[in-house]
Amino acid sequence: MEKEITVQQKYEFYEDVFDNMPDAVYVLDHKGHMIYVNYAMIKKFDIPRDELLSYNVFDMYKDGLIDYVISRNVYEHKKEVVMCQKIFNSHGQEIMQMVSQMPILNDKGEIQYIIGVMRDMEELIGYYYDALNKYQAVKEIGTKQQDDNKLMVYNSPQMSDLVRIMNNVASTDANILIQGESGTGKEVLAEYIHEQSERRGKEMVRINCAAFPETLLESELFGYEKGAFTGALGSGKKGLIETAHESTLFLDEINSLPLALQGKILRTIETKMVQRIGSDRPKKIDFRLIAATNEDLSECIKKKTFRADLYYRLNVIPAIIPPLRERPSDIEPLIEYFLNKYCKKYGRKKSFSPEVMEILKNYSWPGNVRELKNFVERIVLISAASVYTIKNIPPQMLDGQLTLSDGNGGSGMDGCRFDSRLSLEENLNAFEKQIIESVVHRYGSGKSAAEVLKVNQSTISRKMAKYNITLEK
Repeated sequence: MEKEITVQQKYEFYEDVFDNMPDAVYVLDHKGHMIYVNYAMIKKFDIPRDELLSYNVFDMYKDGLIDYVISRNVYEHKKEVVMCQKIFNSHGQEIMQMVSQMPILNDKGEIQYIIGVMRDMEELIGYYYDALNKYQAVKEIGTKQQDDNKLMVYNSPQMSDLVRIMNNVASTDANILIQGESGTGKEVLAEYIHEQSERRGKEMVRINCAAFPETLLESELFGYEKGAFTGALGSGKKGLIETAHESTLFLDEINSLPLALQGKILRTIETKMVQRIGSDRPKKIDFRLIAATNEDLSECIKKKTFRADLYYRLNVIPAIIPPLRERPSDIEPLIEYFLNKYCKKYGRKKSFSPEVMEILKNYSWPGNVRELKNFVERIVLISAASVYTIKNIPPQMLDGQLTLSDGNGGSGMDGCRFDSRLSLEENLNAFEKQIIESVVHRYGSGKSAAEVLKVNQSTISRKMAKYNITLEK
């Protein structure tokens, strides 16, 4: 038989609940007398509960505890009122509040009670900006499934501006040329644009122009009729441009497109007609084109490896993705995203210590987002500890150059300048000391520093002794 809960126990339970709420909560009767205050309300005014409960809100106004009687509006209109109110605690401190008061009506439609909820404006603004920053840090967009190709993760102003522009043009059929180094996420941006367009109901069709020889690439793009060439399928084959009907065609590494095919692609873009190999009947196709390149096409034009007329046709809307080294504020949210993704995928629980995160934020990431993604996946798989510390990161896992921090957000190398008062040898010694000290402190041991600097551990030990470099405890 279930234990019967008394009225007193219920009262104590609800009182505990309200006293543990972060917001100040109070209840007024139909004349404005305080009949309930929670702990947050007591703390806000710094007045004992019994004293607060002896007040009428109109008396609180007369005594200078509040600058306005909000409940006056509630009694008059019998509706919820939300507005700002200044309160003054027992020390005379002025605090701006956001107050919501809601009436409870009896059977006759008259106000029986008013419930008030009060929160500091400064606190609310802090919560708002914190939430906004978190939202900006990881923007996850994807309507059908959450995968890398339907997700944008960024926090930098450069990427924010780029995505804002892409949002504005996504609903149009304007051609877009995405430019950026390898690994910056050109295909991810293309998929994002497709998902924001009216064509998102059909899968985006993609092809890497560098992955096929010229003859095979033509048949992949345009398709062919039965018997068009030796080895052709007896039924013929639909090309990728046809497959992209009412969808988006993404041509990656279009800088690798052979010159002979560039003219044919240009005609297809201009006429929206495609003609299979071996056919004499062009077919009307409705598609949107997004192209991507990791080379500067204007330089390709100078080298006569890319047609200028095709470039101008493609580059209606340019979208330039900066390398990761030029948008360092994107590094941490990307790391957090991939860390969560691979921990979930492999059933692990991992996190990076602040020191490790600082290393990764100061790394140049020459392979851009692709390198970062692969690094996080490897580290999740090979690490034994749940919290990954500095000395646990094998130096060889970072393939590019590490930017050493001075601990104040700047580069540790920036402070090393030639001192004309010193000899060349003395200047070189000062520079050597700074490099060794930065690497040793960054990696936490002489052994790891030796691996990074590609010298023997004994050499590092000798240099540390020479320059009086000690490990931080």
